[in-house]
Amino acid sequence: MKQINAANLIKILGNGMKDNEFPLLKVSNIDWDKDHEEFDKLPKNFELQWGEKNWSIEDVSEWVSTKFDWVFNSLNINQVGTWESNSGCCCAGGCSCC
Repeated sequence: MKQINAANLIKILGNGMKDNEFPLLKVSNIDWDKDHEEFDKLPKNFELQWGEKNWSIEDVSEWVSTKFDWVFNSLNINQVGTWESNSGCCCAGGCSCC
């Protein structure tokens, strides 16, 4: 079961971004639950082009768990920059959910 403290629930605001600019997140040190058939294939680190101006640890954690269809014990999430959408799509993960 992942642990989320109160500070992690605070929304990170995308102030100062252009209309087509969104957060680039670094998801790292993912401690996956080891009871998975393909545990070795699960990523430990990756960058995520978040498709909304605002994000929270809770929202990104849920996205990661859903995307990889597995649970984890902990992870780190940091905004490392921004990315610009040229397609007009604003779906988290670069339109993979559309």
